[in-house]
Amino acid sequence: MGWQRPLKGPFARAARLAGLAVTTLTLMLAAGLLLLPLAARVFVRGLELAVDGCIWLAASLSAGADAWTILKTVGRAAGSALVSPRAFAAFGALVLVGALALYGLQRLFDSEEESSR
Repeated sequence: MGWQRPLKGPFARAARLAGLAVTTLTLMLAAGLLLLPLAARVFVRGLELAVDGCIWLAASLSAGADAWTILKTVGRAAGSALVSPRAFAAFGALVLVGALALYGLQRLFDSEEESSR
């Protein structure tokens, strides 16, 4: 049970490219269908938070709170949101994706330098 050697020629290359295009298109459509409801939920949640924040700001101003009190309260809420476990996980995931992208770019540029020599 050894490996078969890949076919050579223009038709084999075209077949590989067509297979790669079909696979990429299928994965993009599947990701779009799976992520579209999540994106809609995130958008609606963002709108809810913006409306709630505007209502809270208007209520604070009408109650006679000064600007520093409002800024201090907003800063405290933002700080507590950034220290939550969910935020730490999101930041960690973003750092991991960035590190993988940087590693991939470094490999890509190194291979381009070697091929140009």
